[in-house]
Amino acid sequence: MTSDLEPQAEILNHAATYHRFMLGVKWVAISLATVIVFLVLSFSTDAGFLAGLIGGAVVFAGGVIAMRHGLAHSTEAGSLVGINTQADGRP
Repeated sequence: MTSDLEPQAEILNHAATYHRFMLGVKWVAISLATVIVFLVLSFSTDAGFLAGLIGGAVVFAGGVIAMRHGLAHSTEAGSLVGINTQADGRP
């Protein structure tokens, strides 16, 4: 696939797409953990539905807190420091 973008713009576009993909993966992982905790506590133990609901809410709240306090930041942003962001070579 060929692109009409400048190489630097293409790299930045790729980095932004990767960042969004990784955020999506993290949210899916939090959602799956929430559902798994709810189902295990509700149906595989004697804790019951209410305990499963509370456990799922705690896991989801922990995931939201983690995403708001650092987990949403990607590590690839640091690798783009030396790349110019404008096509004419200005930083």
